[in-house]
Amino acid sequence: MRVGIDQTYGKYNAPINPNTNDYLYLPIPQDRSDFISGMETTYDSFIPYFDYWCRSNETTIDFPDHLRTKGCHLDPDFFHSTYGDQATGRGARVATLKPGDFLAFFASFKPIADCEHSLIYALYGIMVIEKIVKVGEVIEDEFHMNAHTRIKTTNPDHWVVFANQSLSGRFSRAIPIGEFRNGAYRVKNEILDAWGGIDVKDGFIQRSVCPPSFYNSVQFLSWLAIQNVALIQDNYGQTLLT
Repeated sequence: MRVGIDQTYGKYNAPINPNTNDYLYLPIPQDRSDFISGMETTYDSFIPYFDYWCRSNETTIDFPDHLRTKGCHLDPDFFHSTYGDQATGRGARVATLKPGDFLAFFASFKPIADCEHSLIYALYGIMVIEKIVKVGEVIEDEFHMNAHTRIKTTNPDHWVVFANQSLSGRFSRAIPIGEFRNGAYRVKNEILDAWGGIDVKDGFIQRSVCPPSFYNSVQFLSWLAIQNVALIQDNYGQTLLT
């Protein structure tokens, strides 16, 4: 699943250090007025970690002004181990998954130092499914756990994935998977081979209207284990603010 802020949704790409693959997860914007009172998610919580991350990575970029006053659609939510999606389009594919299946998340990040590509497409998290329910079936005590149920006007046919928290999380570092090839960003051929392939032509990942599936999920998980990334059950940077 391609999820996270980008030039289409938010007019910004979250930063990544191409030398260490240290990165920041930033969700897309959402109007502050959409939220149920007391369940607002905003960039206010992210800004201190953004600033700390920049200092730690010796870069002077500023948090974008156009996002400072906005709410954010915090989805996936790695603290609560949930992910929501619509009932049609790519969300319809999510609804076909079963407990034990998984979602792997990737985004397009902006490197803070010179590297081969202007954007780095990288995996940054995984969720192993425990249950999938329609928004209309989520109990009130769980409304605060996902972006699709924190809002005043919900779509009861949307889906919410509740993940197994012990097997799910944000990666402690991003795993670059993309390169610009044949006019678009695509999964590198050597990584496609290591995964056993995905069901989109030539590894296309520049958009994710119909999310690609792994042909061999066991082979992908074996590859992921070799990457030796830790799982973080939180939405902020891997280094805690001090």
